[in-house]
Amino acid sequence: MLSRLAESFYWIGRYLERAEATTRLLTEHHQLLVEDTRVPMTTGCQVLLDALTLESSPSGCDTPDKLVRAVLGSSNDPGTVAGSATAARENARAIRDALSSDVYEALNSVHLRLAAATASETEPASPGVLLNGVLERLAVVSGVLDWGSPRDEAWVFLRLGRALERIDMTARLLNVRHDLIWPESGPATALRASGGLHAFLRGRFPLSGDRVRAFLVLDPTFPRSMLGCALVAEQAARELEGLGSVSSHGGILRTVGLMRSELEFVASDPDSDEVDRLAEYGLESAHEAGNEVRTSFFQQTGTVVWSH
Repeated sequence: MLSRLAESFYWIGRYLERAEATTRLLTEHHQLLVEDTRVPMTTGCQVLLDALTLESSPSGCDTPDKLVRAVLGSSNDPGTVAGSATAARENARAIRDALSSDVYEALNSVHLRLAAATASETEPASPGVLLNGVLERLAVVSGVLDWGSPRDEAWVFLRLGRALERIDMTARLLNVRHDLIWPESGPATALRASGGLHAFLRGRFPLSGDRVRAFLVLDPTFPRSMLGCALVAEQAARELEGLGSVSSHGGILRTVGLMRSELEFVASDPDSDEVDRLAEYGLESAHEAGNEVRTSFFQQTGTVVWSH
């Protein structure tokens, strides 16, 4: 398929996942700040901004509402919710003829919702309602993509981008260290921020910080764990190999394969230091795989000049 189509599908997957994961993390973190005031607000706001590598406003970020405003951001910053949703929409607009009208309309709905929310210079009056509304619209986009997209090469690129972005966002969630700053309610908040509370409780594990971190890194059945995403990324890379896009000795397949094996074949019941090492390794491998995808498929080689 054309490189520009593959690149747009890949980044649609990444930006949609970034928007959803950031919104979910912001929703649960905001609720935690409102309910548990024992931690200074400035500290609680800054740890999230640091994890997302975002800057606060010049006046500072010392209230939950200001935090919402900062993370919602603007359409110019792809690290924010509004920016990543806008970037996904712009990529979809570039390949409008390759997407169904349902997908584009769902993306446009998210964009318009966030544009209206960020147009005002004041903090949102009801942040929880706003954020849950954004999550619902993003879920619609994911659902329309899942049941309306042909399982062709474009779909594989979208899945690969989504899997690599999930690894990155899971690492950012773990870097907030809810379990250390809020020992009582932090572990449950981290699970809700990843959509994994129900899945975790089904395993009947003790709700401790170390156990939650191990679950988000190493559980093979949870689709947002690092291992679960690595399995999807490796499968996508192998499908690209089957389609002739990459070779079995290519860097993408090698990187995601090594990442998957490192996470999957860890010693049973690893300690917290080993889990942290694996989380950092997974993040570095995902970044390396992302660079290899761009180099292999999307790097421009220059203009062809025809001569007589």
